[in-house]
Amino acid sequence: MNIRIQTLTTRLEEMGLSFMAAGLESFLEEEARRDSSLLEMISRLVETEYIPRKERAIRSRLKLSGIPVKKRLEDFDLSWLKGGLSPGKFAELKTLSFVERKENVVLLGASGLGKTHLMSALAYEACVAGYTAYFISSTNLMETLQHARAQNRLKRKLTWLKKPHLLVIDEVGYENYTAEQANMFFQLVNARYENGSVVITTNKPFGKWAEIMADEAIATATLDRLLHHAHIISLKGDSYRMKDRLKTGVVDSLGL
Repeated sequence: MNIRIQTLTTRLEEMGLSFMAAGLESFLEEEARRDSSLLEMISRLVETEYIPRKERAIRSRLKLSGIPVKKRLEDFDLSWLKGGLSPGKFAELKTLSFVERKENVVLLGASGLGKTHLMSALAYEACVAGYTAYFISSTNLMETLQHARAQNRLKRKLTWLKKPHLLVIDEVGYENYTAEQANMFFQLVNARYENGSVVITTNKPFGKWAEIMADEAIATATLDRLLHHAHIISLKGDSYRMKDRLKTGVVDSLGL
């Protein structure tokens, strides 16, 4: 290797530009065959570092997000729904502008309508776009917060849950909270209020949240903060999970 190239490679490695360093010699050989301006050459050299770093950062954000299964918005069959999510609203959510504005999204509806798919896909898209996201079910969230409280670390855990740009909480309301759990859920919503976006899925209309929260006052205070800057999407339709079987007649043949 040319001594100058070797020296430059070493300098790049020392500065943490490992992708540039690894591909420098082949890059220079390729550029020698091109008729490019200095600006074009520098631009392509920077891209050799930028692109793999960006891809590595995306993989890291996805790994830390806790998303159980990779879902994409383009894989969601919007035509299956019978109401609640228009193509225009779907396109708006896909822009992730609500994350930038620190707004919330509440996905309402019965089981099987694709709420978790939409939630997971929004979290995935956020990670790809450069935002941090964290996925957790309501049950696991309560277990996590109760464990933190038992160790006198609740405030620290709430601070940690405040950090992601997007916090997604699945299946709120599928099990009622105790008074202690309701209070911790309120503290979490309050901590993220106007600080970061929350996406939740729930099968309970807001009128029944007093039952979920075991206390009408706590339910009102929680909803007040959760819904102040929120996109409320009430999905309607048949079970999204059964759509393929329904289309092929399998469900009818089973008498379902």
